[in-house]
Amino acid sequence: MSLDRPRRGDVGRTVPRVSEDDPLPGGKAESQGRWGEPYISEQTDWPTVATRRPLTVHEVVFGLQSCLSAETFSRLTELMAEQDELAAAYNGQRTAVRNTL
Repeated sequence: MSLDRPRRGDVGRTVPRVSEDDPLPGGKAESQGRWGEPYISEQTDWPTVATRRPLTVHEVVFGLQSCLSAETFSRLTELMAEQDELAAAYNGQRTAVRNTL
């Protein structure tokens, strides 16, 4: 049986092809950066944001946090900037260790 032939009942239907350049289903491209979209937590009613990917054990030990909450969006932005600086320091330290091996 050939995969190219339509099956019974598939007359007139075509399989949509998706390109890697097509936008995501929400209609907007995926954002770049460490942080997801901030939201208001249902539990605390505070602005909250989480990282786009889980942190490694080494990142947590270094002091990075995967979820931040603050009373205001401006304070949350400040906390995110502090964590970004810490992440840059972690990545710089990791690069330095690799270069010495």
